[in-house]
Amino acid sequence: MVDENVVTTGAGGLTPQEAPTKIGKFLLNWQNKIEIATDDETDITKATTARWARLAAGINNLTPAENDTTANDEYYDGEGFGTSDVTSKRYQFTIAGHRVYGDDAQDYIASKMLEIGDKLKTLLRVTFADGSQVYGVVTLTNIVPAGGQPGAKQTFSVVCVFNGKPKFVPAATK
Repeated sequence: MVDENVVTTGAGGLTPQEAPTKIGKFLLNWQNKIEIATDDETDITKATTARWARLAAGINNLTPAENDTTANDEYYDGEGFGTSDVTSKRYQFTIAGHRVYGDDAQDYIASKMLEIGDKLKTLLRVTFADGSQVYGVVTLTNIVPAGGQPGAKQTFSVVCVFNGKPKFVPAATK
């Protein structure tokens, strides 16, 4: 039986309503929401029916990277200086932290550590603190399901590389 009068607290004993969402003009990263489809769904048109699991417990780092491919050229009229043009991107997120066994999202990713090919593809959705969102089909790469020093928490990380251009939904204007 659930007691509706009991307030669940998070880190530091604060309820989500009490936790600060920004310091000064800076939004805090804890508001970023990382979700992965744990049913191996790769059809972006089925994103609304995919089985999503939140990647949050144990996760302490989310780093996007554009992974640009560039054409670097020098021309005679450049007086010895070159130019650089971005010709493609492989947008990706590195997600890292500590391994939480029993967490649906982490268990799903860890179960893929020896897979190759299409078995490493699924949907990923990242909603940033401002409400904007990036989502699409990713390939799970560089899976680290455990590890670290003897007295340390287990390590966990994965690099999620989008296949093609991900969808971007801008934050709602206020």
